[in-house]
Amino acid sequence: MKKLIVMLLSAVLAVSLLSGCATYKNSVDQGGKTVFPVSTYNDSLEVYMGDVMPFWDDGVMNVYHLQNSTGPLSIFYHPIARITTSDFVNYTDEGIAINYEEEVNSPDAAIGTGSFIKGEDGTYHCFYTGHNDHGQEEGLPYNEVIRHAVSTDGQKTWVKDEDFLLYGTENDFRDPYVYYDGEDDMYYMLVTTRVSGSGVIKRYGASSLDVTAEEWIDLGVFFYNDDGTYNMECPSYIEWNGYYYLFYSEQGDDRVTHYRYKTQKDGDWLKFERDSIDSTGFYAGRVEKAGDKVYAMAWCATLSGGSFDWGGNLVVHELKQSSSGELFGVMVSSVKDAISTDITYRLCDGAELAETLSFGGEGLSTVCLEKLGRHITRMSFKFTVEDYTGDFGITFSLDGPYNNRLGASLVAFDLKNSQLACYSDVSSSLRYGPQLASVPFGFMKGREYTVDVIVDGEIMTLYLDETVCITARFSDMVRRNFAFYSNGAAVNIYGMEFYE
Repeated sequence: MKKLIVMLLSAVLAVSLLSGCATYKNSVDQGGKTVFPVSTYNDSLEVYMGDVMPFWDDGVMNVYHLQNSTGPLSIFYHPIARITTSDFVNYTDEGIAINYEEEVNSPDAAIGTGSFIKGEDGTYHCFYTGHNDHGQEEGLPYNEVIRHAVSTDGQKTWVKDEDFLLYGTENDFRDPYVYYDGEDDMYYMLVTTRVSGSGVIKRYGASSLDVTAEEWIDLGVFFYNDDGTYNMECPSYIEWNGYYYLFYSEQGDDRVTHYRYKTQKDGDWLKFERDSIDSTGFYAGRVEKAGDKVYAMAWCATLSGGSFDWGGNLVVHELKQSSSGELFGVMVSSVKDAISTDITYRLCDGAELAETLSFGGEGLSTVCLEKLGRHITRMSFKFTVEDYTGDFGITFSLDGPYNNRLGASLVAFDLKNSQLACYSDVSSSLRYGPQLASVPFGFMKGREYTVDVIVDGEIMTLYLDETVCITARFSDMVRRNFAFYSNGAAVNIYGMEFYE
């Protein structure tokens, strides 16, 4: 049964004034909206989202994805599920689309990433990864194989083509991305695999979506890894305003979604100095065009031992393209429109928040605000810096209404090291703990910067000057105090606004 995905921890907020800390007296009932949905939700179980396979069709974004659910044996896992939305705040759970097979010798014992495309006759096609941890032991040629399924009833049900088995020459052979090239009048399939010990993206071609596996022609390597030997997972490819973009995620030390570009379809692949979308909190990103907009979607992982685990919540950025072809992640415009009711946050002692917070750069200083509400909260502010020392930002999960203390997590504008950085295990002003995520960014003295932040449950995304964005998971933000802080940074923060 279809159901609206409800926001985790949604409830009606308290409206009274408690001793020592004003509560969210003008909170907004958001009607179950969420900007960071999981795969599904019920009263007892969150089922998290893995690799995303977005598919725009007739005004609806179909967010197909791997679900972190499992079968009775450890080798059975990751069905493809689907949620749908038209505004990125209201999602409908459409259930499992393509399931694993509970047979130890099945090529579909587990399901891996794929892609979705609509044929000229209106039939929907999915090309996906079949995976079996013990495939070769069970007599299969390799552990991974490209599979095919079709839907003739508008994506309600999917039927597997049991004869479609496209193997490569490695156990790593997965994440097919199929697109149509009108100029060539060909369908192309990009596949993550390896050649001579290094990760590559190969390309296959076919004249139709209905051909057999044997009729997909091996066209060789589409892109060689230019930054190491790691696998380049979840490739996607688009043409946008005369630029050609390839996106992939690094299965290496720096788990981010990278992109490369061309100015001519047959030209050389190029990269910008900042070649990633977001940071390590935005993994396995895929890009999808939707009318005149382009969206990047990925997942922000759950945390295990202070580091990211597998599967989590969906994160969506709208992409902005510069005149040079560089891409920037910005807040989805429909999200900003939906979370737009002004609310008031006061200081922890009940006083009004000053129009400007001026930090002189002498050690640690924080301005504590009341508890963060349960609903989606959007913040915006501006700042100017006066020096290149220290860091400043927002600290969350404070254990009480205290000034001049850091909470357990923070997002830092790190002037000294020219970066944005997130930390989730902060113990003191000297010990932030291991870095959870970071993005390089060079600040300029005296220049005005604009910041947008969105928080929903445990997930936070910060957008700086519509140029860089960073996503992280911070536990225990909801119903805890938060603060603007400076740790040795001379900075003026002003124009603070809050919305639900």
